[in-house]
Amino acid sequence: MKAKKSSRQKPSGGHPYVSSSRSSVNKSTREPEHCTPPPTPAPPVTAPAPEPKPSWRGAVLFRDTCLEQINKLYPGFQPRSDFDIVELVSTRHKGTYAEIYAWLDERYAFSTSDAFGKETTDKYCTKLLNTWMDSSGHKPKTNNEFGVFTHPLPDSKYSIRLFPGSIHAAEYFLDFVDTETGQPVNSPFEHELWGIPDPVTPHLSVPCSGKLRSVERAYGIKQEDIYPGEERYLLRDGLTCLLTRPGKKPVRFTIPVRREKNVVEEGVDVLHFPQTIDLDP
Repeated sequence: MKAKKSSRQKPSGGHPYVSSSRSSVNKSTREPEHCTPPPTPAPPVTAPAPEPKPSWRGAVLFRDTCLEQINKLYPGFQPRSDFDIVELVSTRHKGTYAEIYAWLDERYAFSTSDAFGKETTDKYCTKLLNTWMDSSGHKPKTNNEFGVFTHPLPDSKYSIRLFPGSIHAAEYFLDFVDTETGQPVNSPFEHELWGIPDPVTPHLSVPCSGKLRSVERAYGIKQEDIYPGEERYLLRDGLTCLLTRPGKKPVRFTIPVRREKNVVEEGVDVLHFPQTIDLDP
């Protein structure tokens, strides 16, 4: 992601995901025990508020995105500063919450030990979090949001869901959801997803097909290590895809193409001919 008309920041730390005196996570429920954060290592930085939300579609405040991710990966965890927020979404850290606070203190001490110092580091983190970004890859909270489409798969209790990413990069995403509950699931059945030439004009398409991998698998994350419900495929507007499942008929579909309502004048005269002609049997 980037400010204004931006691209996405590549997750660092090799993983897109990322307790009282002995706060911890209950391994049976994965729910954290209550924890009270220790004192912040530095006083809050006085910084200007974010600029008004830009007019371009899909703009999100980076701070909101980071806090949502932290709440998902570390339920109940309370970041004490903007530095904590930036560090937690940059690198996944395992351990009790008390251990995570101690690790953050070590990272803060290291980051402020050079010529940049505390003030520069704190202001940088605040400025970064107050940046408007181009939304990309964030799963919708409901299936009624703009640009979200679901379609049940034949002979399955699951559906394909498409949801938009960066409009400037023509990104669309795909995941699988439980048809009855609408909840996202990770690869609920054996399958392969392929990008294929346009079936209407295959002779004009790149003469090859490509097998697609989920974003998480492309980052080298093992299937069993993907956070529940977080797996997704990165596609492009207008891409035709083929989903294959053992013993079932393949499913083909094409990703929607988003267009601005107010099209910029091209400075040319457009001649309209039929796009398709039905041949006599």
